[in-house]
Amino acid sequence: MIIQSVNRDDAERVWVAVTNRQGATLTTHWPVSKFLNSIASGASVSTNEAGLPGTASGTALNIGGFIGLADEDIPNGDVGLVQVYGYHESVLVLLTRTNVTVAEGNALAPLGTGSVGMSSIGATMGNFGPVVALSEITAIDHSVGTDGQVYSDHVFIRAL
Repeated sequence: MIIQSVNRDDAERVWVAVTNRQGATLTTHWPVSKFLNSIASGASVSTNEAGLPGTASGTALNIGGFIGLADEDIPNGDVGLVQVYGYHESVLVLLTRTNVTVAEGNALAPLGTGSVGMSSIGATMGNFGPVVALSEITAIDHSVGTDGQVYSDHVFIRAL
């Protein structure tokens, strides 16, 4: 775990090291979940294995395993950093193709059903979701492009 030193200029941030067991690269700003059934051992609480929210537990609804946003591209099998607390400059938006607008201050969470990204649709915890939007995410952001292409600015992560 890396905890940023207290200073007068930057808000505090916290990162954890994970081993990517996704089978593909975990891309910067994508949601990351803890493997609840580990490849290395049956109890993943004793390892640092992680992947995308929809695959990390072997089930589609793995919101509870969400640990943070990838701070860097993490190739499969490599160790990298996931930010678990503090201001983060960008987040992958869930492709929904629906008319969803997430207001500033609303909670975000991964949906975990075959699509990666964050939206208020997956935030089953109301305003207490693991990520908070610090700027509006529009319906256009949720509808354009393909999975893994649209990013929103400014979120606060509280998944520690």
